[in-house]
Amino acid sequence: MKSSNLITLLALLLPLSGCVGRPDYTLSPPASTEWVTVTVRLPPQTEVTPMDVLYRSEKCQREDYDSTTESHIRKERGFNPRVVRMEKQGGDDIWQSRIALDGGGKCEWQLSALRFGIKLVSNNTLAAGKKIIETNYVVDFDKEGYSGGFDAGKVRDVNENIYIKTDLFPMVFINHILNQTTVKLFGGNADKKRWSRHYRVNNTKNIFIEPAVHMDKVVIMESPNPPPGSITATYPDGSKEEVSGIIPDYEKLLSMK
Repeated sequence: MKSSNLITLLALLLPLSGCVGRPDYTLSPPASTEWVTVTVRLPPQTEVTPMDVLYRSEKCQREDYDSTTESHIRKERGFNPRVVRMEKQGGDDIWQSRIALDGGGKCEWQLSALRFGIKLVSNNTLAAGKKIIETNYVVDFDKEGYSGGFDAGKVRDVNENIYIKTDLFPMVFINHILNQTTVKLFGGNADKKRWSRHYRVNNTKNIFIEPAVHMDKVVIMESPNPPPGSITATYPDGSKEEVSGIIPDYEKLLSMK
């Protein structure tokens, strides 16, 4: 059998192997577990997305395809994703959820990461006719967590409770190539650590997010029409400039808030 056929066969068999001795995904936090409380104070005209919560297990490992090994199989910690909706606290603009660090159960699930987003509500005037994109916050509780993605930026290490107050500006992106217009809340270039919304925490039991949304300070990004060319940013004061990539000048926006 050719090696390419062998690889294909292994790729087909791996999902089946995971069905044997299927792990128990039930969470049963022990009485001794510690909890992390996530609190969001929402500005008007915004909402918080359901929280993605990821547990991992050393005890219940999973097999994955690995082209670098002779067996083409590697073992890694099993993972148990959950969706948790935050609950509104009374009649206030506070939304909250408590997550167990030790998920317990037969697999001894341990909290690895969580993610949630802030976005404009669909009935907001600015959002009408546009695709709404959330602005994500990511918190890792171990070295794996969410290793990338979600546009939250580079990881910051924190060893205490955290309070995050991000200045957010509505950003409309008119993409002539895709014939699509999107809107999201822009909080700076997250690849720069000072504006990152991605945290790796230790000894953190309380996470408080209080974004400040400047609804009257809209920045408009527009792709060239026709291409090629640079994207043009139009700032709240009416000034325009060509930008590199799709990121406006955050410092300039902050000076206008």
